[in-house]
Amino acid sequence: MKKRFLSFMAVAMVMMFLSVGSVFAADDAAKNFISNKVGIGYQGMVVGSFLNGISVRGWIGDRIGLEGSGFYGKADVKVEDFKLLEADLWTIEAKAMYAIIVRSYSKFYAGAKIGYGQIDATAYGSEMIDNKGFWTPGVFIGSEWSFPQLPEVGFNFDVGYSGIIYDNDDVDIKLHGINATFGVHYYF
Repeated sequence: MKKRFLSFMAVAMVMMFLSVGSVFAADDAAKNFISNKVGIGYQGMVVGSFLNGISVRGWIGDRIGLEGSGFYGKADVKVEDFKLLEADLWTIEAKAMYAIIVRSYSKFYAGAKIGYGQIDATAYGSEMIDNKGFWTPGVFIGSEWSFPQLPEVGFNFDVGYSGIIYDNDDVDIKLHGINATFGVHYYF
């Protein structure tokens, strides 16, 4: 009976040490799930209207991140004394991110962005705005996470404030203010 108990304890300790070792190995792999890698995926922007986009996101080490996104969609525009119009809009955006907190399967970061876009709106059959360019600087905070079973897929969510630089005082493009983006990227 004493031999069985000692055998059971020896097997239990070996199993415990093997499982702890595999947990640490999984943690090391998880810390690198988005380090020094580039991902391609979907990015959506909610700014009153909804813009869909494609995005390339990468992390240099554990803390420095860069993202480039292109969006296209409809935006709300107020022109002079007319009603709110819906206009075609495209924009490209560059983000720089710094991860404040890095965990095994998640990051919390802050960053800054700059975007350039053009808008085209028609009302009552005539061009109200014809491919006018604008700039959108901003700041944001966000997080990115993945699941242990699928570490190569990263999900992200950002909330921030964007301004707008536009040279037409009669037009109000509803892209400024608090906005949110979310996305999914596959990391190579």
